[in-house]
Amino acid sequence: MRRLSGMLPALLVSLLLAPGAVTTTRADTLLQVFALAQRNNPQLGSARAAYAAALQRVPLARSRLLPQVRADAGLSRNLHDETGNPLLRTFGLASHWNFLERDVGISATQNLYAPGDSVAVRQATISAQIAYARLAQVDQQLMVQVAQDYFDLLAARDSVHTLLRQQRATLRQLQAARAGFAAGSGTILNVRDAKARDDLLRAELIDARNREQLARDTLRSVAGAPFGDPAPLLTQARLPPPPGDAAQWAGRAERDNLQVRQARLQLRVARLQLRRSAADGEPTVQAYARIDRASTSGGGPNFPFGDRVDSASVGVRVQWPLFTGFGVRSQVRESAALLDKAQQDLDSARSDAGLQARQAFAQWVTARAREQALRSAELSSRSALQAEHTGFRVGLRVSADVLDATAQLYDTERRAERARYDALVQSLRLRLAAGRLDERDLAEVDALLAR
Repeated sequence: MRRLSGMLPALLVSLLLAPGAVTTTRADTLLQVFALAQRNNPQLGSARAAYAAALQRVPLARSRLLPQVRADAGLSRNLHDETGNPLLRTFGLASHWNFLERDVGISATQNLYAPGDSVAVRQATISAQIAYARLAQVDQQLMVQVAQDYFDLLAARDSVHTLLRQQRATLRQLQAARAGFAAGSGTILNVRDAKARDDLLRAELIDARNREQLARDTLRSVAGAPFGDPAPLLTQARLPPPPGDAAQWAGRAERDNLQVRQARLQLRVARLQLRRSAADGEPTVQAYARIDRASTSGGGPNFPFGDRVDSASVGVRVQWPLFTGFGVRSQVRESAALLDKAQQDLDSARSDAGLQARQAFAQWVTARAREQALRSAELSSRSALQAEHTGFRVGLRVSADVLDATAQLYDTERRAERARYDALVQSLRLRLAAGRLDERDLAEVDALLAR
């Protein structure tokens, strides 16, 4: 059941990518934007092509273990000149002539013992697995990138909306300050302070709208196609905390991270290459069979008749490279050095994966804690704003106090939403680091969006 449920998001994406399945290029949910990115992203397309090419190297390597049959044919005009032959001059025979020669043959060979070719098949198979792991890695990185850019756009849009609300609140405060000044209960300082805040918010709105457009352009670049307004998160939407602690996630990452898998497979390829290099100095055994038909026509005056020869041969050939100019020894040493490099790369990949998992886990914990603290601060800021409004009405507070409290409330709201977005993205990054991210995880985040 778990496996079947895991296939559903992939099936959904396949349907979205099928010709005729998408009737519009607009999309407003996380999964829909990701489907566009899967179709249009050039890095993912490159990884797909690399995997397709790697798959073809397997039958190519295996072909050297199968019989090789070759046909060949030749047609040549031959000229003989024996003017220096004293016998021909003595008997008055012609000393030069030409004739046409034809040759047709077919040959078949079969390697009976070629250890390097067998190793090459295993190398090609593992290389295809590396290409698939790379394809999966690019796909998972694209998931995280789409989610990051999607929530960056939501955060930029939230900033615009929050600034608009703050601007409306500031305008109300400006009207109240003007009314108080006109009634003689307020000062011109309150009016000017509220007007200055309103002018400042206008400038901040220009920057916020610019950031929103930049975020939209960034997401569009990743998606490779236009999309609609992103769907916002539900008000109380949260993901359950990832099971385990930082050490457990680091252990999973050091074992299952896709970069670690690729490095582990590269180590296997390097070991096989060392065996293949050593095999270049070993003998090879090959069976062969050949059939030939050769004929000549248009002989010279001394031999006016044509000729035809049919031949067939079958046998076994042994080839043993006794001396290759130290080439085999150099290949073995090179392969040994590359094997050591592959081991070092694996150790480095494990270390990097563990560090990435620890950082993602810590950042997730930080984002959740920051959101909770900011939500509490938001409630306190709302209460403080109400108190400032009351104090302003009874003359105990000036307009600047109310405007400061207003700015603090809306800034806290923006930061709390940003922290919530960060927690969602970090949960995906954590699974990416551990090599356990798939479309089901993206679908869980997508389910938190308001349709």
